[in-house]
Formats: sequence, structure tokens, C-alpha cells
Amino acid sequence: MKLKDLKAWLDALPESELEKELIYNSTEYGISGPLGEVDYAHDDLYYTGDEPALLHTKRELRMQGYSAGEINRLDVEIPKGKYYIELNNEYSILQRFSS
Repeated sequence: MKLKDLKAWLDALPESELEKELIYNSTEYGISGPLGEVDYAHDDLYYTGDEPALLHTKRELRMQGYSAGEINRLDVEIPKGKYYIELNNEYSILQRFSS
């Protein structure tokens, strides 16, 4: 979905509907909950495979001791310049699947 599609959908809603909380649903993981916030990626964000599943910038990875080669082998999860949504209960989700 593009941001303009989301905007058009939101603009079509009555004002009273805009006060409702937005909920996500993941059929793949069988979980749902409230959205936290919409954020903007000022840098490429990488996932290292660690738990909890946090995203890191290249700078943060270098500070953690990753080499340039190791960083280059990681997938960019969220490219620089993209918007993404944070989930409110991401840590509880991770705990649920790690046990």
C-alpha cells in the first residue's frame, strides 16, 4: 500500500471514525494488537537475527563490533527513506514465540 492510498482511505472516513484505535492482525502468527507509531527510516535498518528482533543502523552495528563485511551480508529490512509502523506490544510478541 502506498501512503497516498492510505491517505485517500483515511480522508474518506467520517471524523468520528478517526478517533478509533487502529489494530493490526497477523494471520501468519495468529496475533493482533494496537499499532504504536508510524516512523521514518533516516538510514537503512538491519536485523541481525538476535532476539528481541530489533532493527539497527549501520552505525549502531559498527558500534556493536560488526565488520563492514558482516554488515554487507545482512538484509536491509527497512530501506532508508521508507515509512514503517511500530507495534505496541512487540516485546510481548517476541516473548510469546521465544518460549
